[in-house]
Amino acid sequence: MDILSCLVGVMLFLVIYTVLELGSASYEVSVPTPRDRPVDSRRVLVITNDGTVRGLDSTQPVSDLVAGLRTVAGVDLDQILRDANQSPPTDQHFQYLLDIDRDAAVADPNVREFDVEVREIPGEVGDSIHQLDAGSFDELLSTLDPRFAWIEFAVDVESLEVFRRARDIAEGRGFATRWGPLDIEFPVRFDLGSGSDGPSPRGILSKPQR
Repeated sequence: MDILSCLVGVMLFLVIYTVLELGSASYEVSVPTPRDRPVDSRRVLVITNDGTVRGLDSTQPVSDLVAGLRTVAGVDLDQILRDANQSPPTDQHFQYLLDIDRDAAVADPNVREFDVEVREIPGEVGDSIHQLDAGSFDELLSTLDPRFAWIEFAVDVESLEVFRRARDIAEGRGFATRWGPLDIEFPVRFDLGSGSDGPSPRGILSKPQR
């Protein structure tokens, strides 16, 4: 047997040995799984667009908006709206006003359903990626309890980097999160009767991503 044949035999042995070893090896793969949303928790919407993050937590502003709302037969609805919107409640980035659901009123003049209109506060911009640790987003999370609230991010294509950072921060504090691609134009309206968690994802988001 010449030297070349010996080398070929050795190489073939090494290949077979390597394949057998790989076949018997075990690998540990870490796959992140989303945290389940707590039962009976409320959703907090976070608008993530133009490279910034803004929380739209409408619970308290809507509660303030309707606290003194009374509808009495014969009372001018426009006056009711003027009274309710005299000093519109706000959060850090948005203003909340009351309006009549005009579509419902057209369908049935006796129906008085209300909408909440959300407007941007001029000049109030969100947190950039460098402000997330000590800005309005940090302040928002500090007011929430992950046992009773979860975060839904509405994200445009220009804000993926800041979204990922904001999501990491929220999940690091124990919050369940979801996200969806953003398709929104202010002012935004949502049905007061649907609750005070803010606009429905069906109203401002395309199909949510899980």
